Amino acid sequence: MLAILAPSFNLVSETFIADHARRLAPGRTILICQDSRGAEAYGLPVLSHLQADPAATLAARLRRRFGPPLGAGDARRLAAFLKAQGATVMLAEYGPMGVLAADVCAALGLPLHVIFHGIDASALLREPRTRRRYRHMYRTAASVIAVSRALADRLVEAGCPERLIRVVPCGIEPSDFPPGEPESGRVLALGRLVEKKAPHLTIRAFALAAKDHPQAHLDIVGDGPLRGAVEAAAAEAGLGDRVTLHGALPHEACRALMRRAQIFAQHSVTAANGDTEGAPVAVAEAMATALPVVATRHSGIPEQVLDGETGILVAEGDVAGMGAAIARLLADPGLAARMGAAGRARALERLDQSRLLDELRSILGIAT
Repeated sequence: MLAILAPSFNLVSETFIADHARRLAPGRTILICQDSRGAEAYGLPVLSHLQADPAATLAARLRRRFGPPLGAGDARRLAAFLKAQGATVMLAEYGPMGVLAADVCAALGLPLHVIFHGIDASALLREPRTRRRYRHMYRTAASVIAVSRALADRLVEAGCPERLIRVVPCGIEPSDFPPGEPESGRVLALGRLVEKKAPHLTIRAFALAAKDHPQAHLDIVGDGPLRGAVEAAAAEAGLGDRVTLHGALPHEACRALMRRAQIFAQHSVTAANGDTEGAPVAVAEAMATALPVVATRHSGIPEQVLDGETGILVAEGDVAGMGAAIARLLADPGLAARMGAAGRARALERLDQSRLLDELRSILGIAT
C-alpha cells in the first residue's frame, strides 16, 4: 500500500501530484495532506490537517533541532492511519513533507522516499535550519528523488548523500498532447504569474519580436500575484489586442491553445528569494505538442530543451535575446516546424509518463 504525503491534492498547477495519486498504484494508495480540500475527488482513504508543532517547548525543540516535528497528537494519528491502512511505503511530495514524516516512518520501519520539485531544492536551501532538517531526514530516507539533475546537484551540494539521489522528471501522456495545426504568428506562454516565471519579461521579449511581425499574437495562460505587472508590461509595450490574458484555464483549454500555437515561450528566472523551477511541466507538454520552445538556461530547462535543435535558449534576463529568438522562428516557419518535430521526438523518448511512472515504481519497490 502506497502512502502519498503532500501539502494538498487540489492545485491545478500540480498535475504531477495528481498523476502520482491516480496512477502509481491504482487501488493501493492512501493520501495524507495538510489541506484536504479536493482530496475526496480521488475516492481514496485520506488523513488530513497534519501540521508541524509551532508550540513545542524549548526542551522539545532542542531535542528535535532538526524538526519541526509533528505535534505528538498528529504523530500518533499518522502512525495509527498508516498501520490501519497497511501502508508499506511512503512517497512525500516536497522536501518539507518528508521532514514531517521522517520520524514516524523511521519508528514504523516504513521506507520513506522524498521527491523534490523546485522551491524545496532552491529557495528553502538558503535556510540553515532547513538544511539541518533535511540532513536529519536523509539519515533514514530510502531515496531522494529530484525532477532534474540541476535540483539533484543543489541537494548534494547542501548535504544530501549522492547514494540517495535519483533523477526522475515529471512526464507527459503523449496521447493528451497531439500536434495541432499551428496558426502563423501565435506564441503561447503558460504558467503561474509568479516571479520565477517572469511573464512580464516574456511580454517585453514578444513586443520586440512583434515589431516586424504584425500577425504575431501572444496568449498568456495563468494567474497569480504578477497579474498587474503583466498587464502593465503589455500596456507599456503598446501591444493592445495583440496579447490575450486568459487567466487560469482548465487543462483541455490549455491543450487546445497549444495545438493552435506556433511557438512556446517561457522566460524562467531565479527569484529574489532563490526560488527556481525544477523541470517545468508546461515545457514538456509544449514539446510533446511539437512546439519549438524559446526559454532561458535556467535550472532543469536545458535538460529538456536542446538549444538549436528543439528550441532556442537564452540567458536569464536577456529580453533582447529572447525577442530575437522569437522573431527568428516567426520569420522561418520551416525552422519552427523542424525544431517542434525534434522536440516532440525527444519528449516521446525521454518524458513519456508511463515509462517514468515505471521508474518511480521501481524506486519505490511497488508492482504495477
